[in-house]
Amino acid sequence: MDRSQSNQSPVRDLVLFLCGPALVAIAIAVAFAVRPWTIPYAPQAEEFTLAPLATSLGLGALGVWLSSRVGLPSAPALTDARRWIWLVLASAGLGVALLATSTVMDVSLGLQRILAQRIGQPSMNVPFPASIAHYLYGSIVQESLFRIGPIPILAWTIGKLIFRDGARAQVFWVVAIALSLIEPVVQAAMFVPAHTDIALISGAVSVAGNIAWVALYRRFGWPALLIVRIVLELGWHVAWPALSV
Repeated sequence: MDRSQSNQSPVRDLVLFLCGPALVAIAIAVAFAVRPWTIPYAPQAEEFTLAPLATSLGLGALGVWLSSRVGLPSAPALTDARRWIWLVLASAGLGVALLATSTVMDVSLGLQRILAQRIGQPSMNVPFPASIAHYLYGSIVQESLFRIGPIPILAWTIGKLIFRDGARAQVFWVVAIALSLIEPVVQAAMFVPAHTDIALISGAVSVAGNIAWVALYRRFGWPALLIVRIVLELGWHVAWPALSV
């Protein structure tokens, strides 16, 4: 990873985050407030209200500002086409790999069917075409809340208070892996107690995928997290339901 000073730009990171994903999320939240769409899992509607949105984007903004200070690369300059191409290809590639794994598991284990039954709905997915905006919004909010914000914030805080800016890589990996366990555990819990075997399989696969996700973050910076999430969410919740009908 290039850790040269020219590759560390917290101002660029913050501007790109606020003018890119944050602005998109705000626009979608406004659209939902004006004309709500059907959401099978009702609690998800709360994510479009001001408090969760402000919390997620606030954490995300602070996280991207601090990311280069914990040894992560900043987002490439918009004029650096070569770095953006590699970043997008690597991130989209991991997103497709994770999506392929999920679809194989769905075919063999019936993940979407079980989750739909769990929430008492015929489908767990928002109907198309609203699903595009819904899961794009979810990608931005979830990544800001679970990784883009907390990982650099905690890594910077722990590094400053305990290690006095030392052991950056070790602190990053401990924090990143610990936080990346949260989502797999929460998702696996939805299969318990009726499908404990599926919970264990799903959780193990998800943890492995999340570690690969974090490794990509370490290599390319915060935009990689969002690209992987967007490819995975739109593929799993939009494209796959249409193809598997």
